[in-house]
Amino acid sequence: MTRGWVLWLLTALVACGGGGAQIHANLFSNEWEDDGGASIARVWKRVGTTPPPLAPDVAVGVTGDAGHTAVLGLPLDGSAATPWRFDFPIETRPAVAGSVVVVSGGGETVALDATHGQVLWRRPTPGLSLVGAGDDGDMTAVVLHRAGRLGSVLLAVRHDGVLLRSIESERSLGVPAAMAHLVFAPWAGEYVSVIDPTSGGEVARVTLRIETSHALALGGSLWFGELAFAHFDEQISNASKGRATTVTLPARELPGAPRLMHPGTAIVPAVAGADDKVHLYARPSARDTGAALDEGRYYATYFRVAMGFDAIGGQLAWVRLGAADVLGGAAGTGGVVLCDEHGDVASLDAKTGGLASEAHLGQALRSCVVRVDEGRIRGVGNAQPLTEALEEVVRADDPMLASAQRFLLTELATVNDASATKTFVDVASDPRTGPDLLADARAALAKRRTGAPAMEAALQRHYDYLKDVLRPPPVGPIAHALGAMKQKDAAALLAAHLLDPEDTSDDTKETAAALAVVAGPAELPAMRQFFGMYRATADDDDDDIADAVVSIGRTLIALGDPEGRAQVEHAMSDSMTVPYTRDRLEGLLAPQSAPGGDAGQPDATRDAGPGRGKPADPRRH
Repeated sequence: MTRGWVLWLLTALVACGGGGAQIHANLFSNEWEDDGGASIARVWKRVGTTPPPLAPDVAVGVTGDAGHTAVLGLPLDGSAATPWRFDFPIETRPAVAGSVVVVSGGGETVALDATHGQVLWRRPTPGLSLVGAGDDGDMTAVVLHRAGRLGSVLLAVRHDGVLLRSIESERSLGVPAAMAHLVFAPWAGEYVSVIDPTSGGEVARVTLRIETSHALALGGSLWFGELAFAHFDEQISNASKGRATTVTLPARELPGAPRLMHPGTAIVPAVAGADDKVHLYARPSARDTGAALDEGRYYATYFRVAMGFDAIGGQLAWVRLGAADVLGGAAGTGGVVLCDEHGDVASLDAKTGGLASEAHLGQALRSCVVRVDEGRIRGVGNAQPLTEALEEVVRADDPMLASAQRFLLTELATVNDASATKTFVDVASDPRTGPDLLADARAALAKRRTGAPAMEAALQRHYDYLKDVLRPPPVGPIAHALGAMKQKDAAALLAAHLLDPEDTSDDTKETAAALAVVAGPAELPAMRQFFGMYRATADDDDDDIADAVVSIGRTLIALGDPEGRAQVEHAMSDSMTVPYTRDRLEGLLAPQSAPGGDAGQPDATRDAGPGRGKPADPRRH
């Protein structure tokens, strides 16, 4: 630390509170021998059985522009019809700690009553930015960083404004908690130091074996972590051995790779970013046998999509599409509370995702922080069925949701329901569907074994610019699925697409393979026409059309059609027949199985789904 930095900090600390300000350069030192949990065990015996008080539930939003910002706060218990407002030059994200909201900007830090918005205290903090805060109902612990430099300032201030302690350290401290007049300060990603603000000394330290930059008072318990939660309980003395009571989320890839918490040592901007809109929420709950996630759920947001997951296996339990991007939220007892950019606050039931209650901050927001502690979100019975909700999100016309739509499309593919099949058909037929989602929808559709009526209805459509049919139906995947289901009622519709030049070569190949299974005498004219048109004109570089010709030739023979057999015989001896096709026609005139039997089955029911097609169709003129 430079002498200039120390002198500057002394000046700032004197401004913060006079004689209470102290420099503790070695307080958070690595030159410390692990005491085997002895000191933290003593703290647990002293205060661990006295839980931190439950805090009021509140949503706090930042509104306005860079020239004039304000903080809005609304209790979520319904006690206030309108939010309170505090005009202030916000520079960093507000911190909600217990019954206090802490804001910083313009060279000062201010603590507000979370329920009513009155100023509890304000102190000059020039050049410092808020990182986080904790509160025990009487004292607020605040950590501030100097932008662009290492080091932190830890303030302990009573609600009446009396500065109990100001501590400066070269370490970057994380988000603190306050409990029983002690400050729990995480640092270096693995330590939590317990500070007595009366003496300014470290009374205990614990080493965690999980990434730790937050100390949190939740539901009458104290927790440490960043990517998971470690409980401050009688097992905390074993934390350095990896035996603390720990709650983790299942490992699962989710759209946008959301995080459970911001790194606690980072200065979080006042304006929400993508990592706020794509986020994880979970609430640990202490049990007699350890700890677990409340209601067996954790939650994820992706812009305006909210999702609930099973805490054991990570399976999707529900999904909900909102009207605006989610900026912040918190998991509570019985569910999750989410705050969006319109200023709307929704409480969602843990089990179903149903809307339990709503509140409104009344203005568009730049960011939002939610604290849920003392209230309980009550379950509702009018939640949207999962299949219906999945379909709504997947069909939403919103480019920002593409990654979530691909993820949820995979979830929808596990639903064995005819309505899900129709959704795949609609997505794959919509000209607005992006290429990645289109490919996923086509692949999933090929594997469907329900919903044949929706597939057949789609086959009745053909590309027609004048009728606003701007994308052909997904003929190939539908043909693959209908062939696997042996859906003979679809034969005429498939035969009509066999001759449609707007269908891709891959679609045509799949259609021919399906006709080998489902075609009957009524489809012979269309198949003869196709064979005659393309056995000599298929592009040498387009194996799909050549394969389709071979499949149709096989089907003509299998159906016992004399005219078709004559066509195949002539093609095999005609030098105009494409060599690729002629080579594969050999052997077709040997005795064949009955129509619809094994002759065409290998092509129609192979495991791999249809390809993605080619951009140009050689049959088009």
